[in-house]
Amino acid sequence: MLSIKDQEDIVLYNFFELVKTTEDIVDEEIENRYQRYLWLKEMNINPNEIHLEESHEEILDIFDRYNKMLNENGIEYYYTSGILSYLLVNRELERYHHDLDIFINMKDLEKLEKISGLYGFTFERKLGKRQDGTDRIMLKMKYCDHYDIPITVFMYIREKDGSITQNDYYIDENNKHLVERIYNSKTIVDLSFSDNPIKHNDIDYYSITLEALYLSKKGNRPKDIYDCKIFEKEIDQEKLKKLEEAFKSNKANKVETATEDTYYDFIFKDEIEKGKVLVK
Repeated sequence: MLSIKDQEDIVLYNFFELVKTTEDIVDEEIENRYQRYLWLKEMNINPNEIHLEESHEEILDIFDRYNKMLNENGIEYYYTSGILSYLLVNRELERYHHDLDIFINMKDLEKLEKISGLYGFTFERKLGKRQDGTDRIMLKMKYCDHYDIPITVFMYIREKDGSITQNDYYIDENNKHLVERIYNSKTIVDLSFSDNPIKHNDIDYYSITLEALYLSKKGNRPKDIYDCKIFEKEIDQEKLKKLEEAFKSNKANKVETATEDTYYDFIFKDEIEKGKVLVK
């Protein structure tokens, strides 16, 4: 029987006390559960609070419902969520996923806000922090009160030359409304955004490519390192190199006053119409 190394870890202590009272669990199973516990702790997840199977069912249910809504209303989108690390290579989800991330064409945002309630989704403008400490205007959605899994909408515009511009709206320390234009050349778009639908539970969905997903997750966070190991063997190394090179020569980001932006009234709607302070 394994010894408890960290007596101060109450959750771990209770876990082993429970295991020791279960006679039909053999030592190998105890070792597996212990390793699972350590893995969850490394992912900054409290093993005593999360039930992975239930969590996976919830996020995939939301994923299917959301896809159905987007497809039925002709909304252009691409997922960029962690669950793609598994879905794109036909693997079952393994770790906890607390949200969904998606790129949506800004021309479809007003439509999305109008129809979301018909499908059981909420649509809110909220404040979130950027790396420089300024407040970002974020579009957040949820499947009503059924699940506590938010959907973060990232906004983009498809340009006439085939490139894509992501818009990041924020409020600086002087309460000035600004937008950062994040440019993606046509080469980056062709290598990062797949127009070939993929199916989950027989429902189409669109996503970024494995190569783009790999670059977005390349870093030191334990969950990203774990996810990358799931699909790294499926990456097209030639495409990955081309994508990395394309980013090196990509056009630099540009910050502009948001009040001149085409979508200013929509993004800052709550402040303009109601004088409402956005919720963080």
